[in-house]
Amino acid sequence: MTIGWGIIGTGNHANRFMGPAISKAANTKFVAACDLGIELAKEFADKHGVARAYASFEKMLEDPEVDVVYVATPNNLHAQHTMQAAEAGKHVFCEKPMAITEDDCELMIQACEKNKVKLGIDFQNRYHPAHVETHRLVQNGTVGQIKVAKAQYCHGFLHGHWKGWRNDPSVTGAGALVGTGLHPIDLLRFVLNSEVEEVQAVCATQTPYHTVDEMVYAILKFQNGVYGVVISGLLAPRSDDDLVLYGSKAKITCKGTVGMPLRGELLVEGDSINMRMAFPTPDPIPANYIGVVEAFNRCIEENKEPDIPGYNGLRMVRITNAILESSRQGKAIKIPR
Repeated sequence: MTIGWGIIGTGNHANRFMGPAISKAANTKFVAACDLGIELAKEFADKHGVARAYASFEKMLEDPEVDVVYVATPNNLHAQHTMQAAEAGKHVFCEKPMAITEDDCELMIQACEKNKVKLGIDFQNRYHPAHVETHRLVQNGTVGQIKVAKAQYCHGFLHGHWKGWRNDPSVTGAGALVGTGLHPIDLLRFVLNSEVEEVQAVCATQTPYHTVDEMVYAILKFQNGVYGVVISGLLAPRSDDDLVLYGSKAKITCKGTVGMPLRGELLVEGDSINMRMAFPTPDPIPANYIGVVEAFNRCIEENKEPDIPGYNGLRMVRITNAILESSRQGKAIKIPR
């Protein structure tokens, strides 16, 4: 079964990662690209071997070969474009964050359920083989009782990294938190197999170049009792971009694995296990993105719930808003279940 994908929003992220991934994924045909300007859509289509380019989203939704719409527009438009796609009978794979508000997330979920289409959210870090193996080792008891967890994902740019809509909080919702911070937060949820129940955080703007937050420092309390620490943003040169779990039976270090391309290494040091696995650094083919595309295809083929469904995206927006509120109030904030 070949599944046709269309994309709305052909910006930098789509060009560097999801575009190549959709083009290379098995059983996938990259059918259509849409942007506000037809030249932008055509340029993207030519680069990634996309069959057709559209300047009208409504026209693209009429394309009978489009089965899935990948929504990669600015954050405040995710809800609108998701609901339009659902009403046209298209499955939706939405870039993170799912939306800015919880109400918009609820509307997106309702629209997809009403129209009997799948809704998935792009958290590709779950598909890095180091993180998949870490999840397995936690679940089978190899790590033992986890005492401390931490994850970091930072860039080293001192200014000018976020421009245009990404530096407008009314459009993006936040800066470092949604730009980079959501990845290590979601990754901890995945490997610990537990939800965040309380957060205490600082969202800092430390230079005059941005109106949105440039760094996020968050302490997360999980329902299973584990505390996790997340550091993410723009101001950490030579960042480790790592995930570390300190367990009673083993320590797991995913070195340089948090982020976008497939890269880094997995190091496990424990009572009964010692292992090291290395990955390309960087891999020109974004294999973890290919994994997330193929996984979404499988959920359509097998008519099952996506690995990262809409309610997961809604939970992440609740965590996001709690972190922002914690930073504003200077205290811990509980997250509603």
